Amino acid sequence: MVRATVRQQKIVPLLHRHWFASAPSKQNDGRSGRSYRVAALLCALVLLVIAAQALHGTELRVPHFTALHVMVEQLSIAMSLLIALMAWFRTEGSSRHRVFAVGFLVAAVLDMLHVASYAGMPALITANDPHKAIVFWLAARFTIVLSVLATLVPVHQQRMAALALLAYGIGVTVIGLLMPHRLPALYVPGEGLTPLKVVLEWCITLSYFVLAVYVARRSDHSLPNDKMAAGLLVLAIGELLFTQYREVDGLGNAAGHVAKIAGQVFLLLAVIEARLLRPYRQLDRAQHERTAALERMNALFAGAPLGILVTDLSGRIVRSNRTAEELFRATPGQLVGRSVDELVPSEIRHRHPGHRERYQQQARNITMSARPELEAQRLDGSRFFVSVALAPLEWDDEAHTLAFISDVSVQEAQVHKLKWLTQHDELTKLPNRRAVEQVLARQIDGGHGAVVALGLDALKRVNQVFGHEVGDKLLTAVGARIHAAMRSGEVLARLQGDTFVVILPGERDGLSRARELLTAFQAPFSLKDDVVLHASATGGYVSYPDDGCEPAQLLQNAELAMAAAKRTQRRGIAGFDAAQPVRAKRWLELASRLEDAKADGQFHLLYQPRVRLADGTVAGFEALCRWHDGQHHISPVEFIPVAEETGYIVELGRWIADTALAQAGEWQRSGFAFGRIAINLSPRQLADAGLIAFLRDSLQRHGLVPSQLELEITETAAMENLDWALPQIRALAELGICIALDDFGTGYSSLSYLQSLPLSVLKIDAAFVRQLHSETGQSVARTVIALARSLGYNAVAEGVETEAQKAWLRAQGCDEMQGYLEARPLSVEQAQHYLQQRSVASAEPALE
Repeated sequence: MVRATVRQQKIVPLLHRHWFASAPSKQNDGRSGRSYRVAALLCALVLLVIAAQALHGTELRVPHFTALHVMVEQLSIAMSLLIALMAWFRTEGSSRHRVFAVGFLVAAVLDMLHVASYAGMPALITANDPHKAIVFWLAARFTIVLSVLATLVPVHQQRMAALALLAYGIGVTVIGLLMPHRLPALYVPGEGLTPLKVVLEWCITLSYFVLAVYVARRSDHSLPNDKMAAGLLVLAIGELLFTQYREVDGLGNAAGHVAKIAGQVFLLLAVIEARLLRPYRQLDRAQHERTAALERMNALFAGAPLGILVTDLSGRIVRSNRTAEELFRATPGQLVGRSVDELVPSEIRHRHPGHRERYQQQARNITMSARPELEAQRLDGSRFFVSVALAPLEWDDEAHTLAFISDVSVQEAQVHKLKWLTQHDELTKLPNRRAVEQVLARQIDGGHGAVVALGLDALKRVNQVFGHEVGDKLLTAVGARIHAAMRSGEVLARLQGDTFVVILPGERDGLSRARELLTAFQAPFSLKDDVVLHASATGGYVSYPDDGCEPAQLLQNAELAMAAAKRTQRRGIAGFDAAQPVRAKRWLELASRLEDAKADGQFHLLYQPRVRLADGTVAGFEALCRWHDGQHHISPVEFIPVAEETGYIVELGRWIADTALAQAGEWQRSGFAFGRIAINLSPRQLADAGLIAFLRDSLQRHGLVPSQLELEITETAAMENLDWALPQIRALAELGICIALDDFGTGYSSLSYLQSLPLSVLKIDAAFVRQLHSETGQSVARTVIALARSLGYNAVAEGVETEAQKAWLRAQGCDEMQGYLEARPLSVEQAQHYLQQRSVASAEPALE
């Protein structure tokens, strides 16, 4: 390696002398003459194009001119930007170059606007046309003239000249983009260039020519005179072509663009000569070849970001850099003289000399980082993961080994974490589905047991009300609580979302153990910021091998059992049965059809009357949603829970409310006294943040007041979610809407909770009404009626089917009733007929 380096040290100065050293004056004169000869040849070609145009008689057209124009202009812009970039960075004696850089930056921007304003390109603020494009074209050409002039002014005025160029560019940009057509016309379609455009092009041509002559005669210009003068001359001759064309795609226009590129090439070469070649020639004369090269090599070695060790054939470290000393926690120079074997972990240190000998027998460039978990040992005994690359090195005519070492501990830790994440849930740190399937596979082979899936009942609502951070803390707390309740040998994992699973190896009574695990949810969970939540759970269990022999199948069946329990018995446990997959398939079928069913008009409403027991007058109607798909009636008992679980109940509920209120508004305009319209409100709808605004708007649109609407919420929905449901219920009541507590007596509400709700109606569940023939049923109904009277609520009995039930309820002071005795749910036409009959009946006494 050192031998190769020495060769490079000899070759590099030679290249510098050959390419960058100052040549004799004859060579300089030859290069200058070459620039002028090339420029003259290009000018001759331009004149030939002009002559060809004149001889042809008609203007030659260039096919696909727009694409050609864009490509040529892009090249021109790129060269302008390159000139600006190279001229900007300051070196000794380059103060004049910065104003040149500013000028070509402005020219590049104006050329960009010229391309973007070209006819056929999308409109740039104002409509694009040849006139607008020519405005930017002329402005860019004048910018180059001004840039060359600016390099000729005294150095102390360079800053002002640069600012003037910027101001000029900004002014042209504003005028050209916002009001180009307030400027005199420069091009008339079908006629060609206007006299003004031709005059301006001649002005640019003369300016280029005068500057070319001046620069060629000037001896102290900061940029090479020959290339600058040649470039300006080509630009001048090229501008002549822009005075000739009539059509924008004419040959003269195209050739002019090519000449413009050629002129810019000379200017770019001038900047390269001034900014690259000249500085390198000066550097070559100033540097001390070998000393400077060795100093740079030492600096590179010392400051390299990788740790570098140089060892001899015996493995002794003869050189180390600062990075290597930091990696191995050594003081400066402490590594030199030590054996490299000391940096290898102690348990494998005895094998390292053999590895070194095998490498030296066939020394070559190798990378050892492909070996997994390659470790090194620091001088203080600590260890870290490393990536090592080895290379042979000849130093002072002796064979050495060069080792490049980097610390990859962070990458290795990330790999380990990724491996861990494939088996664990990052939030709860519990095993995930993949891991639990592997455990189950082993357990199934070993005998029998059970799998219990436990799902939180209200995690989504917790996330909605308290935020996902609280929801995550709840999940973590639930995992810890279940884990604390587990027995030896049981395995807890988090499957997904709010679902946990427990493997019970050897357990034959899965139901009993699952119920024991549910007791972990009895105590409240104390979370951040004094948030205390009562979180219930519902579970499902399977037994293996009875309910399946495959891990994935067992987990799926456990989740199916849990889903069945959630639909039928919250806070309960359900075992798996073979019908659950069928029911799950039906659930998915209905869930997939809900949206299309609404769009196709398959949903309709029925209206069940509610009458006052005191006088038999109509107190209102309860709107009930029904689904008929054209062939079958689908029971609300089946599709409402599906809509609730999928969240579609929010959209469906809004449709029900708006349809019912629209019908009520129509009845009111027809003069029918329909009382109140009652609509059931599910827990999901209660959590709808836009519910109040929607109902307010719907009532106004249909000409109803809020008191004509009654919203029925179930006791379970209200009590189970009281913390977040109560503010919404109160807001609805403050709007003037009547709130009814449906199915009262079937839940678990306390009197204190009941008093906190702004209710208007208590509905006695039909299950109690059916028991009115017994003393127990009468006692419950009597208590509910008395409670409603004491709280100032209306008591409404549901499911009244006999005269005896009606008479008993009237005698006890129950306010209203609904049920088959009065009427089954009615269609719109039947309900209207019902109202007409009641209107006639109420009017008969007056007629007598």
